[in-house]
Amino acid sequence: MIRLLALLWLLLAAPLLARDLAEIRASGTLKVGVNPNFPPMSSYGPGGVLQGFDVAVAQELGRRLGVKVELVPTEAASRVPFLVSGRIDLSLGALTITPERRALIDFSVPLHSESMGVITTDRVSAARWQELDRPGITLVNMRGNQSVSVLEELLPRPRRLLVDGNADTIRAIAQGRADALVENVDFFIGFTKNYPDVRWRVLPDPIFTAWCGVGLAKGNEPLRAAVDTALIAMHQDGTVNRLWQAAYGAAMTVPVGAEQLQRAASSGAGGYRFDWQPVLAALPYLAGGALISLQIALVAFAAGSIIGLAAALARLHGPSWAARTAGFYVGAITNTPALVQIFLLYYALPEVGIMLPGIVAVMLGLTLNAGGYLADILRAGIQSVRPSEMEAADVLGLSRLDKLRHVMLPHIVATVYRPLANFFIVLVLGSSMAALFGVEELTGRAINISTANLRTIETFAVTGLIYIALTLIASALLALAGRQLFRVRA
Repeated sequence: MIRLLALLWLLLAAPLLARDLAEIRASGTLKVGVNPNFPPMSSYGPGGVLQGFDVAVAQELGRRLGVKVELVPTEAASRVPFLVSGRIDLSLGALTITPERRALIDFSVPLHSESMGVITTDRVSAARWQELDRPGITLVNMRGNQSVSVLEELLPRPRRLLVDGNADTIRAIAQGRADALVENVDFFIGFTKNYPDVRWRVLPDPIFTAWCGVGLAKGNEPLRAAVDTALIAMHQDGTVNRLWQAAYGAAMTVPVGAEQLQRAASSGAGGYRFDWQPVLAALPYLAGGALISLQIALVAFAAGSIIGLAAALARLHGPSWAARTAGFYVGAITNTPALVQIFLLYYALPEVGIMLPGIVAVMLGLTLNAGGYLADILRAGIQSVRPSEMEAADVLGLSRLDKLRHVMLPHIVATVYRPLANFFIVLVLGSSMAALFGVEELTGRAINISTANLRTIETFAVTGLIYIALTLIASALLALAGRQLFRVRA
């Protein structure tokens, strides 16, 4: 309970940590968030050094403000939360200026434009973006991108697939999981080079043009004024266009003009104001995700128990080849992360012609992972069966199956019930990995909500409480079942 209260205090206190211009200059360091998986905006180059347009802009801003720059890797969905929590002073990464974001953070004058278009392949019969608005089409996008709202408003009929990385959007289209991406074509077209055998197409008519600025914590007016002054000078002396040309090999499609460089008024007083209403209104949606999380955990636990029991018996009583095979399986599973195992099932199998839906890949991955760990737990239970009990079963003439059902399993379950119950709770929490593969379980739905309303702190505080409720209820039910069925004390 103390740890929970401490965590909640940190969540509530985090918005107070934003540094003003005086503190930044006193420290001599400006913390700038850039997306490390977003070439040519920013990505890791030779030697693991970040490079790209955003990196060059950040370094130039630091030079003009008279401080060193510390680059902080920040994925798209983390840009606003990192600013709100004070982890960074400025956020780059094609942060589109929208009214929803202005309610939480402030923006500089525009840094660059983004012209929204469509990247697709010759598998899709569409000459204009409006023709994608039909059932049977899957549009992929990345959580945290402003264009996600475009999918809902302008193209409401296709199915959505939300992923967490820029490169994953193009990979999903190449593997046939999605049909098209609605985004800034300049930002994402570079990823298509990884799939030269796919016939890529860019639909000719752009959807609209928006403006991206530098994000700052709300009310940090001295820092905002200093960044505006530096950016206006960088536009006027051609620095922004030169850096863009160096990164993209071409001029900005829609350049930033004098009208866009007019300083806008600050969007409100400083400080973060909590608003729980959007999250509370989405509780039924989150509850549905919680049920999916439980479903994933139950399937993985039940199927994993069967695999684990078979592997345990093979290692203890099977022939040498079966024991070695089971030992290799358990060793491979328990020495690699579950996330890596699911990643291989989801992304590697399509390369050999096996396409698993996200939820199937997650369930299969967690099942195989559970089987490896449960094999060791159940093996310990099997070894706890006393030889005298087996000898008594032999005297009674019980068959091998009857020995398993009436002698071994009751003793094994009573012995390992507590670790089995604990492992089920681990699976409930581990089901959150499904969010990375487009599955809208509890965490996935929480990410979708926070992407739409940008209330990350409120959304994940409520989501955390739902997880706590899930685990407490599951623990209570497991304890009751243990007492009633196997006489296991809580």
